[in-house]
Amino acid sequence: MTTIALLPGDGIGQEILEGPVAFLKELAAEGLPITLTEPLPYGTTGWIETGSVLPPVTVEACKSSDVILSGAVGTHPGVSATECPRPEAALGQLRQMFDLRLSIRTVWAPGRDEMTIVRNIVGGAYVGPDHRIESDGTTEAVDEIRLSPMRIREVLQTAADFAALVPGRRYVSVDKQSVFATSRLWRRIATQVAQERDVSFEHLYVDRAAFELARGERFPAVLATEGIFGDILSDIASACAGSPALCGSATVSPDRKFGHGATGLFEPAHGSSPHRTGSRRSNPTGAWLALAALADWCPDLQPLGLASVIRAGLEEVYASGVRTYDVADAGTPAVDLDEFNAQVISTLRRLRTETAPAPEHAN
Repeated sequence: MTTIALLPGDGIGQEILEGPVAFLKELAAEGLPITLTEPLPYGTTGWIETGSVLPPVTVEACKSSDVILSGAVGTHPGVSATECPRPEAALGQLRQMFDLRLSIRTVWAPGRDEMTIVRNIVGGAYVGPDHRIESDGTTEAVDEIRLSPMRIREVLQTAADFAALVPGRRYVSVDKQSVFATSRLWRRIATQVAQERDVSFEHLYVDRAAFELARGERFPAVLATEGIFGDILSDIASACAGSPALCGSATVSPDRKFGHGATGLFEPAHGSSPHRTGSRRSNPTGAWLALAALADWCPDLQPLGLASVIRAGLEEVYASGVRTYDVADAGTPAVDLDEFNAQVISTLRRLRTETAPAPEHAN
């Protein structure tokens, strides 16, 4: 049984999750091994309800869950940044609490192959306050970048796992070894992993990778890089795909210790968009991609093929011309969130029926 903690979060987070959650409830009602928690507060909504961006009730539910499905965390209508200054800290606390140290982002666009970006979310540029020196405006500020061989290796091994799923495509390892000692170590480990796993990683400097992504040419199947490089490159790739909403995100523990608390947090990569909250115009594709990644991650769900069905369903809906406002061509009618979700769920029901095994008949 896979237990999923639901954390809608802030802004458009709740409405963005509605379609995927409705689909999960259908699956659970059919008897699939899925249990959903009630929606749990965190981020600004957690602060509104309890005075904490990560309330104890949410922490306890995540400790009893296998994975977390999140909407968005950030600014929320009616609450100023002065009142709740850092709602995103809730994400950092969850990552630290459950050792969710790898980030895996899926950039998807209709009619083109997916790109998976694997990066560290702990270490590298993402270090604690002990490795930073703040400035008072007159002194210098310092941010240390620290990477261990073990942490680099697990990023690249995870990237190699994804590369094995798409043989014959392009796999890229991104660094800046001409400048950083951490990048020189990165390239050394990348070369070792490539030899061990028989994966041909192409080495690119981060500025060259950004140039290629911005031009929309030669998108790799898999891109592995240090955390801050990957954060920037994934946003560039999403922009080239057409919208930040076409990116699903996961932060996971590669140890995969199911039964000991949340092993991964899955979410769309976009923000909380408080100015669009309640408009029901937002594009939920990123939430569907997050659900596909969740289904691939969980050992009870992966054999059921749900991830492939979800991706095929999105491809079919987009191929039919259905578009939300952010990806619709000028002069082309756009559907709202509810119509988009209705189209996706209807398509998924049909695809699951078509791919279901035929019943066995007694002789």
